[in-house]
Amino acid sequence: MADPQTEEYTLEEAAAIIEAAIDRKKSEIECLRKRANRLKKEEKVNANRQLVAYLEADVTAYTTVLADMRDDDALLEGLDLDAEPVEVPDDYQDYIDGLSADDLENEMDAESIRADYCDAVVEEMCTSIGEQALSSKKMVKALLEDPYALEQIGEVVFYDDYLYDLFKTISAEKAEKKSKKKKKK
Repeated sequence: MADPQTEEYTLEEAAAIIEAAIDRKKSEIECLRKRANRLKKEEKVNANRQLVAYLEADVTAYTTVLADMRDDDALLEGLDLDAEPVEVPDDYQDYIDGLSADDLENEMDAESIRADYCDAVVEEMCTSIGEQALSSKKMVKALLEDPYALEQIGEVVFYDDYLYDLFKTISAEKAEKKSKKKKKK
């Protein structure tokens, strides 16, 4: 479970904001479904269907984050976690523009929290993978044989002042030892 350090919210507050967004979206989906029965024009029916699909996908995405935040897999029951991504509907901006000030604030806060949380999860996962990869001789060998991996590692070292200074020091020491060995021979 990731522990995002959002600048504005505790984990409990962030979870409450996401839960409010989920509840609001579920209510909006219900209203859109009821309204669907009154729609006659095919383009309005399709637009309504697309917005419902998008909001359902949004509810699923928010629920997965909430389940991780609360370490509660029971929240995931009944969700299609393998569903194909849903495109943003053409009239999504109209949906956003139609939200009340409080709902818009909740939407923006929830979206920001979800993004920050997901970034924190990925960062934590990548750190763990990096540690495991560098502690495996086979993975280090594979990394040394992969030009892209070498470039990425080199870029990390080059743009980090501490690592680059350490790299230069180690390289200079290695060159000095090599030079001393040549002189002895």
